[in-house]
Amino acid sequence: MSMPRYLTFSGSRREGSFNTAVVNIVSGELSKLTTHVTELSLNDFELPLYEQTIENHHGLPDKAADLRDLFKHHDGLVIGCPEYNGFLPPLLLNTLTWISRSPAGQPDLSLFQGKCVLVISCSPGSLGGIRAAAHLKSFLSGVGSVIFPDMVIVANAFSAFKEDGNLADENLYRKLITTTRQFHQLTSSINA
Repeated sequence: MSMPRYLTFSGSRREGSFNTAVVNIVSGELSKLTTHVTELSLNDFELPLYEQTIENHHGLPDKAADLRDLFKHHDGLVIGCPEYNGFLPPLLLNTLTWISRSPAGQPDLSLFQGKCVLVISCSPGSLGGIRAAAHLKSFLSGVGSVIFPDMVIVANAFSAFKEDGNLADENLYRKLITTTRQFHQLTSSINA
């Protein structure tokens, strides 16, 4: 049985992003379980705002094709979802929308279908971005992804991290490790 391949990223381009920090912690934990973890930054995949007129005139952007290729070659996704006014950020929604389009300009959900996904959210608020995370889970479920039932939610982000970048709350860190291991077990069993 081959080890699952994971693609991890955050729906934020902001330097010092809390969501990227949590995604990096989960990536590190996954790296202890498998050697196949690809971390990406959406800074490297700038895409125009999705609109069918743009797609009809210019086709699938090269960066969207590159992302589609990455999605195709990975079994599991770890997605950090910032919360903007209770919803997922436009950057993340736009990225996922482009990935859902084929080079022929047609809907193509095949890259999402059956793909295991762990949703992460971190926010300065007391809810930790759970509202946006719930919207992301709903979107991904609707396109056929296998959503890991638990999420990694980190509230009160301004005080959630130690200076070394790890989580300050040991109980939350242990929960993150447990969730990551269970996600890896699910992804492994689905891709066996």
